[in-house]
This record gives sequence, C-alpha cells and structure tokens, in this order.
Amino acid sequence: MKRLLSIVGAAAILLALVGWAAGPDRRREACISVGLCERADLLGAMLVSVQRQQKLLVLTARLVQPVTSERETTLGPITVATTRQTAILPATVTYVVDLSKLTQADLRWDAEAQLLSVRRPPVEPMPASIEWGMAQTYQDNGWQTVLTGVGANLKRDNEAKAPAQFAAQARAKDLLAMADQSADQALETTFRMPLVAAGFPDAKVVISR
Repeated sequence: MKRLLSIVGAAAILLALVGWAAGPDRRREACISVGLCERADLLGAMLVSVQRQQKLLVLTARLVQPVTSERETTLGPITVATTRQTAILPATVTYVVDLSKLTQADLRWDAEAQLLSVRRPPVEPMPASIEWGMAQTYQDNGWQTVLTGVGANLKRDNEAKAPAQFAAQARAKDLLAMADQSADQALETTFRMPLVAAGFPDAKVVISR
C-alpha cells in the first residue's frame, strides 16, 4: 500500500515535469493536469504535487496490548473483595508523514551535482484502531461478579485506558525506526522518478529529518 501511494504521487509529479521539460505549451498543460497552474517550475511543481498527497502512509503495524484494571467491592468502610480484569487487545496502528508540511525551504537542488536534498516532516503514529470484538478477557471470579456490576465497570475502565497504552506502544523506538526507514525510502522514490524523467538520469535524492 505504501509503495502504491508513493508511485501514485510520483506519477503526478512526473506529469508536471514532462511538461516542464517540453516547452511553454506542454508545461502549461501538465501544470493544469495536476492542478499546479502557476507553479510549473521544477521544484515548485514537485513540491505542490507532493504536498497534495497530504498524509503519506509509510508503515502499518499490528500490535497487541494487555490492559488491566481492578476495583474494590466495599461494605461501608470495609473492603470485602478486590476484582481484577485483564483484556488482551489487538489493534492496528498506521504511521504517516504529513507532506502538506513540506515547504520550499525543505528542498535544495544542486544542479551541478544533480543532488536533491529533502528535509522531511517527522513520522507520526495515528491513533490505534482497536478491535474490541477480538478481545480476550480474564477476570477474577467470585460472588461480587455475580451480585454487582463490577465486571461491566472494569470493562469500561479497560476501554478507557487502552488508547493511551497503545499510543505509548506505538512510539517504541524500534517501531519508529522502522517507520522512519520506510518513509525515507518512499520519499526517495517519490522525488527521484520524476527527476530521471525530466532529464536527470544520474540524479540522487538525500532525505533528512
């Protein structure tokens, strides 16, 4: 999926740059075809086309998170039982780069070296998509779970805790490193393909953060 998005974005830039290299009339046609119009210059065309992709998906991770809550059952001031409930929850987290944050200052083209330097926005993990229906739940059993609503209350407690715990897990160093590497590769392809098509076969793209 992330590769498809990169190819689609590169194709849009390619249309603009083919026109850019072919003369004023073709340049104007290519500009209109991708909605650039007044930005038919090389870096301007690339920047606007990339910005239009907005959030580029670079990684999808499958996560599992145990979430535990406990509640006390009391009679007046006396605690008569403590009940724990643990839910094992699966979820999917996607990592994106918000390309709309790119600016002209983030692109630097060295024509002599045929080197395009790109400073990209950071990778951002999106909120987890939690599969509540796939939860495996384990709970202390006792009279309190039969006579009170403690089980339902613990379920709500776990549901309230889960998003923050998945958010913390999604920011683990190894996952962010994988997302960063994927983002660098995707953007290198996105920028290099149209450069080659525009007449720079030896062009190199360096992505920084």
